[in-house]
Amino acid sequence: MKNIQLENKNIYFTGRGDRIEKEELEKYLIQKGGIFVTSLNEASVIIQGKYTPIHLEDEIYLLSKNGVEIISIDILEKDFSSNLDVDSILMAIKISKDNERLIKLLGNDFFCDDVFIKLLKLYDFKDDDIYDSDDNRDVCTKMVERFCSLIETNHNIQYAPIGVYYTALEAEDSKLLEVIYNMPEYKISQKNAQEDQPISLKEVVALNPNSSKTTHIQILKNSKVNELIFLALNESISLSTAKKLFAKDVEEINLSLIKASNYDESLISEFLQEPRLKKELLKLITLDMSLFNSLFRDLDKINTIYLSMNKSLSTEMINLMFEKNIDNANINLLKNSNCSKEKIENFIKQNDKIYNISIAHNTNLEEKIHDYLFDLNDYDVNLSLSDNPSTSKAVLTKLSLLNDKYINEALCANTNTPINILLQYQYDGGLKNIISNNDSFREFTRKMVGM
Repeated sequence: MKNIQLENKNIYFTGRGDRIEKEELEKYLIQKGGIFVTSLNEASVIIQGKYTPIHLEDEIYLLSKNGVEIISIDILEKDFSSNLDVDSILMAIKISKDNERLIKLLGNDFFCDDVFIKLLKLYDFKDDDIYDSDDNRDVCTKMVERFCSLIETNHNIQYAPIGVYYTALEAEDSKLLEVIYNMPEYKISQKNAQEDQPISLKEVVALNPNSSKTTHIQILKNSKVNELIFLALNESISLSTAKKLFAKDVEEINLSLIKASNYDESLISEFLQEPRLKKELLKLITLDMSLFNSLFRDLDKINTIYLSMNKSLSTEMINLMFEKNIDNANINLLKNSNCSKEKIENFIKQNDKIYNISIAHNTNLEEKIHDYLFDLNDYDVNLSLSDNPSTSKAVLTKLSLLNDKYINEALCANTNTPINILLQYQYDGGLKNIISNNDSFREFTRKMVGM
């Protein structure tokens, strides 16, 4: 868009601004060399604002026919926004602490995101909660409208504090996250929170992988354990930050480092010294053969069971662990998708109920194994099969015919359950909520409505 040329032109301004105060626009026009006149007949340029009196609109139309330039308020506001001396305005607001002017500027959707964030950083929430005052609510609403994608499907989310929470969750701009971290605290209800889900805005920022090193340093300096736990789970933190977190010597923080694999080999020996940390490390560490051998060599029975839960075990590692023949370890190993076909067949031949239940959980079985397990007519084995997302559709269909409450619940959550079966279940009030969270069913419904 070309800049509006107004130098030495007579300007008549009617109506008022929409996004920007009329007085602010008039100052801008004077800076551009415009000369204000009080009569339409003297004007060479007319700025037509919002709520222009009806009797003037006809006159303006006639003047436009005679060559007088008419500029709509939208065009002027866009020109103003793109040519604004942001640094000067920021400095003026810092000095004057003019929150009212700042709120009006934040309402200007012609500003780019960078300018909006710079302005937002200056806003004073006055120690009120984020939605406790009309001004705070207006500012947060503008932020959510600009940065939260959920408003596309939920148009009311910008009017509730949860909108700021979701904005922080999906924010990609580190500067925006810095601003949110320094906003007044807000927490969602813990009632429906999932494991390792952040509750407060500050925890969300700590977990967000787009948060900056500057913010990480601030979180470390503040030294609040709940925030440090989520910083330890942040996949983008540096190893130096991870070591500083470990140095806090707080078990919950170290557990988070293990869950997120935010450590280097130098910390492994430290984790192995603490029983609870050792247990989680054995379950979650990403293994190669060298590391496996060093850990497996001296493990007692209990810790061997923990290691058998590790999803990164290779077929070779699993076979070595089977040699110890520890029942509870065998149960875990049979569930592992890397367990060999030969081992599966060998344990099936034992006709052991517990082993069969474990095998039914394995997501890498041949279809003939699904059929064999179903034909056992064992309720607990069938329950495991109904929960397994790799169970064949044919067997899942047979399971649905059993019409058992708990099997039906598992089938409704299973992403491999045939859609026609889920459609039948959706009329059952007890199953409807489970189906609504099934990703396959949600994808089906989106396609049905053309989304």
